[in-house]
Amino acid sequence: MINILVADNHEAVGEGIKLLLEQEVDFQVTVVRTGEETLNALSQQTFDIFLFDINMPFLNDQGLVKKVEQLYSEAIKIIYTGYDIEPFFNILIESDVSSFVSKTASKENLIMAIRSALDGNAMMPVKLLRQLKLVDTQTNKTEIMNQFIQYDLKKNELAVLKLVAAGKTNKQIAENLLVSLRTVEYRLTKIFKKLQVYSRIEAVEKIRKIGLL
Repeated sequence: MINILVADNHEAVGEGIKLLLEQEVDFQVTVVRTGEETLNALSQQTFDIFLFDINMPFLNDQGLVKKVEQLYSEAIKIIYTGYDIEPFFNILIESDVSSFVSKTASKENLIMAIRSALDGNAMMPVKLLRQLKLVDTQTNKTEIMNQFIQYDLKKNELAVLKLVAAGKTNKQIAENLLVSLRTVEYRLTKIFKKLQVYSRIEAVEKIRKIGLL
């Protein structure tokens, strides 16, 4: 069962989304309207997907999104809103949001966004996608290779990091890479030591900054 937390301060909207999503036999939805309800829900169970409306009063410059990351870093966060998210785009990307879906999107598109996020893929409007720049110059490629060598990251360790960045749990990473859970834990320990970090979040942030993701 895929557990989804929908955060929307409009009760009717939240309940409508719940009814829509639970037409999928493997979706189970919990609706919250305030930051307090969100944190209470997190203390009672775990969730695979967080569906946020960016215009909620209690987000406080995406503070709740970051709080969710601290409390449950494995969860996948999707922004589902009727408002323009372009001014918040960079902040949201830094908060590891996986996808951006408009409330005007069809039911099929919303469900596709959720299932794509679970598979480690992102959906976003084309105008936001165009803001992203690919590393395509030889200079940048050389810099990335130097960073790769500096931290002595192995290909199998980078593979683990990419799955961590996609929001996968250790168990999901083990299944994806066809290795044992103990092997994943061992590789993460080595990665933390090489990158001189203490958590999954810090590791992902560091490799993103140096261009390895």
